[in-house]
Amino acid sequence: MVKLKFTLKQARLLKGLTQKEVAKKLGVHVQTYSNMERNPDDVTVGEAKLISEILGFSYDFIFFNDNSTLSRIVNDDFNL
Repeated sequence: MVKLKFTLKQARLLKGLTQKEVAKKLGVHVQTYSNMERNPDDVTVGEAKLISEILGFSYDFIFFNDNSTLSRIVNDDFNL
């Protein structure tokens, strides 16, 4: 098993979106979204789910840190 670390910023970049675009879709100021990327432990579960919908990833694939409740271990055969 491999521990996959997938950050909020990485998910956004994989989708080719800017912070401004994600912030607009979330209905927050770009600085607020920027803070979410820098301090993902402060993101609520509700916000994480909404962000995951915007980015097109299941929220459990976005790993905020090793201690996060959103962390998960996946198999070596994991595909995006």
